[in-house]
Amino acid sequence: MFEELDTLDKSKKYNIFIVRTPFQFINAYETLDYFKTENNILIIIDNGTENNKKQLSELIEHNFWTTIMRFGDQKSSNFMNYVNLIHKIKKISVEYLFMSSGFNKMQQILIANINSEKTCFFDQGTGTILTYNYFKKNNINKLNLKKLRFLFLGLKIKINKQIDFFTMFDFEKLNKSNIYKNNYDFVKNKYNLNNKELKNEVFIIGQKLVKSKMVSQEEYFSYLNNILENYKEYNINYLMHRTEDKDYLINNNFDKKMNILDSTKPGELYFLELDYQPKYIIGNVSALLISLKYIFKDINIISYKFNNAKFLNNEGYILSYDNMKKSGIKIVDNNYSKM
Repeated sequence: MFEELDTLDKSKKYNIFIVRTPFQFINAYETLDYFKTENNILIIIDNGTENNKKQLSELIEHNFWTTIMRFGDQKSSNFMNYVNLIHKIKKISVEYLFMSSGFNKMQQILIANINSEKTCFFDQGTGTILTYNYFKKNNINKLNLKKLRFLFLGLKIKINKQIDFFTMFDFEKLNKSNIYKNNYDFVKNKYNLNNKELKNEVFIIGQKLVKSKMVSQEEYFSYLNNILENYKEYNINYLMHRTEDKDYLINNNFDKKMNILDSTKPGELYFLELDYQPKYIIGNVSALLISLKYIFKDINIISYKFNNAKFLNNEGYILSYDNMKKSGIKIVDNNYSKM
């Protein structure tokens, strides 16, 4: 595995992009366009979800990439794949290492051991806000016992380099991190947004909150019924999350009240590829709401807040709501009381 790296011209400098989700992939293209990089190496790490893998495959535009590698789809651990990847990359000259801002232990190991001249995060969603706070608090080298096993393989676990952010979020500059603003210019230019008609359509952004037991089914249905009542003069569409199962909606007759749409591509691309712009997009704490707010100027973005949800005290969600307010997204309380 990773033999492609052995065939690269060692006299050149390369830029490495590592992605795991469709949203990350979109931001990788924005990053590539913003920094005007060449000799780009794409590394896709699959997470096993068929829809996720399919969407990643459909986003590959080969003319942007010198080499494309992919792993992570096997049932066994990826531990040695990461170790082998690091050793292969050490043999080439790397200018930029770009990856998502999730900052899990494997990303930390990659950053610590890949000798890139520069390292930069692009957005992965609301996790970007948490990662930014780690950096703000200078808390990026917290010891994790699982990381110690890499020491026995001759790898480093401590990060001693500057890491920058390329992000849609309105972050203040940090002492050791530059903040570059992602305005989604790449997709705006590609999909010619200025010539699309605004229509009286409402889109609800589906989330797996019921499946994840973060919100009760009753409360989620109350939220949907509130929207159906408040926007009954509009055509209402429900764009499912890529991991969401529509059966619970159909079993409760929501397919008769709104158009339930399967998730076949990243949400940003779905709306970019429409031949019109909907008037309202409504959701909860999805990062999609924030990215759409920056991409489209004439769409009203609304977030319904579940006051009884289990995740409300989570630091990431508190920061997400704060950032949505700063971005101009309207926050609405979803008032729910059990009958």
